[in-house]
Amino acid sequence: MTNNAPFPFSLPFLRKEQVAKDAHAFSFDLSSVPFSFLPGQYIRMTLPHENADERGTSRFFSIACSPLKTNTLRIITRIIKSTFKKTLFNLSEGTPVQFFGPLGRFVLLENETMPHVFLSGGIGITPFLSMVPYAAEKKLSIPITLFASFSTTEEMVGLEEVTNAERENPAIKIVYTITRPQESEKPWNGETGRISEEMIKKYIQKSLDCLFYIVGPPAMAEAMNQIVTSLGVLKDQIRRENFTGY
Repeated sequence: MTNNAPFPFSLPFLRKEQVAKDAHAFSFDLSSVPFSFLPGQYIRMTLPHENADERGTSRFFSIACSPLKTNTLRIITRIIKSTFKKTLFNLSEGTPVQFFGPLGRFVLLENETMPHVFLSGGIGITPFLSMVPYAAEKKLSIPITLFASFSTTEEMVGLEEVTNAERENPAIKIVYTITRPQESEKPWNGETGRISEEMIKKYIQKSLDCLFYIVGPPAMAEAMNQIVTSLGVLKDQIRRENFTGY
């Protein structure tokens, strides 16, 4: 698996699917484009439309599927009231969409065999929806523990995918937590509260020997970084990506 140089390409839109209370997945047909990427990389999508806001007609999205899914490219995003998101939400099947990529160095590397700890908040889980299924499909022996925090059960993204990966590969451990269980309609027997030093210690016995990957909104990512640093983890063992604007 190699990291190819980014290039512009066009893909036809396939379908959209609601995957959580406020999030949808958008899939594009990759069958006719020789596009390869590393698990965790992202792309730039361009959607020309009228009345674009100050951010213009392009957005960056993590690729939310394994690189081994060679016939489909998928992104997952919250649907908020922007002209870009409205255009994305209203795409018709077969509509060509412009992309540029792959981009980013927040990736899973198979030659780094020390235990990995993934920390995510909300829609920040998307790069891990590439890394975790890939690790399961490739039967990687790298120990991976994913912590994913959401407000309620209705807002959880990717739980079925990553728990399937956990069943397929004994090196993978999945820990979802919700911060507002009292507002959740569905029953929840898992962890509650924010990802904390205590929660990490509950599942990770030797944190100093781990690589930590942190991704989420800037405030959450900074809080996670402070927690990991307080555990004594060295700076070069912490990888971080901020999600801004969605």
